[in-house]
Amino acid sequence: MAESCRKHEIKLLTYGSLYYEMITIWGGWELLQRLLTALSAIGNKYNVSISNVATRWVLDHDYVAATIIGARMGISEHVEENIKAFSFRLDEEDWAAIQVVLDQSRSADVFEAMGDCGAEYR
Repeated sequence: MAESCRKHEIKLLTYGSLYYEMITIWGGWELLQRLLTALSAIGNKYNVSISNVATRWVLDHDYVAATIIGARMGISEHVEENIKAFSFRLDEEDWAAIQVVLDQSRSADVFEAMGDCGAEYR
């Protein structure tokens, strides 16, 4: 999909939920924990949360225009926390640390098994 988006100058508005079926297809609970550990280490480096690192990673893809982040109306600490995703940039070392885990995953299988939207929307 990324290649097609680049070719046709299409930008994605990304969102998603994480649930058991997706985790299982992607690589399982243990691999997810390794990813979270990598994201946590990067977050500690920049003094931001795991979700900030994940958001930054998604936004840094040239075919992504924006993300929809779970923030509830009237709860300002979510807004303040989410803004931190714009306070840092991932460096090559960060990208490599994330990629080491992603290379062990079956991310292509998730899209193949679930299609362009999750089962919760069917």
